[in-house]
Amino acid sequence: MHIPGRAMTLLTLALLLVLGACAGDEATEQATTETGNTGDTGDTGVDEPDEEPADDGGVMSEGNADTDGPEAQELLVVATIAPLADVVDRVLGDRGTVETLIPANVDSHSYEPRPRDVEPLADADVFFGNGLGLNQSAVNLAEANLAENAPLVLLGEESLSYEDLRDDGHSHDDDGHSHGHTHDDGNDHTHEGDDGHVNPHVWTSVALIEQYVPAVADTLSELDPDGARDYADRAEAYTAELGELDAAITEAVESIPEGNRRLIVYHDAWSYFGQDYGIEVVAAVQPSDFSAPSAAEIRGIIDQIRQEDVPALFGSAEFPTDVVEAIGDETGAEYVGDLADDILPGEPGDPEHSYIGMMAVNVTLIVEALGGDASPLESLPG
Repeated sequence: MHIPGRAMTLLTLALLLVLGACAGDEATEQATTETGNTGDTGDTGVDEPDEEPADDGGVMSEGNADTDGPEAQELLVVATIAPLADVVDRVLGDRGTVETLIPANVDSHSYEPRPRDVEPLADADVFFGNGLGLNQSAVNLAEANLAENAPLVLLGEESLSYEDLRDDGHSHDDDGHSHGHTHDDGNDHTHEGDDGHVNPHVWTSVALIEQYVPAVADTLSELDPDGARDYADRAEAYTAELGELDAAITEAVESIPEGNRRLIVYHDAWSYFGQDYGIEVVAAVQPSDFSAPSAAEIRGIIDQIRQEDVPALFGSAEFPTDVVEAIGDETGAEYVGDLADDILPGEPGDPEHSYIGMMAVNVTLIVEALGGDASPLESLPG
């Protein structure tokens, strides 16, 4: 007998309460530990934390504000990270709500699921992730808790070919899984570089995000055929806005003196951006395993900055650290500490709180620090 995800969650909670009443704190603790097992045979794939976080943003809603009317809330969509949630939301419009699984204040690369994150998945009509090995723990959670008929769509693997991707040189998997993922169609959508890994941060390329949009529209249309025309129209309009973003970035980058078109970043999320717009990503400070760089690695980057006369280096909002600032102090290169590869600027509801807004802010920081003119980005839509 199949029990839907939400019913299973409620049943589990009820059993825990009964066990606690009958056997005291020791039995309750044991039952909680058993249901929190994250192994392949666990029911939810969620570790019980020692203490629930104090924030109220366990699942941040990124849904379209215009959800009034008889067709509102038709679909509940869950996406892994904020940039993808915004892309989906622009296509979904007022025919449902998008919720972001990984909260805005949590590092998406090392995200560990919490019990509260199961609830939206149990009710979701569809789950969208990036795939390519990114946020594997979130994908595992979705696989364990989505309703049987709710599709799990990994946009990077559904929309892109190996030729679109760059070899990463390291894995972003949380648990060492390969980047292949088998879907309901029976095909193994595997993207592997020479060492078996690709860089998953494809959304820093506007052109690759444009390739995500049709896959989103097609998935939503299959779930909600009555809205197919709406999804197609919104996808077309959004693709036009992405084209404007791409043109503005191109114009702004072209204003950077050619000798300055080099990036040193903390986290290797900008390779696709550099490839698209002719900016060489010289180095990433953070090692591939997300540990702190060694003294030898830092010295090598300092020498490289001096040899190549790199004018600026860029830290990451997702990985706050004093290391890059110290390198800037040592070399005299300008330090820009807040590039964001998956954090949207502003607050939900603000015009700039969007994928386009995130890219506009990031590129403005890059262009101005490298000596260019970022004014083409000022008139972009949110």
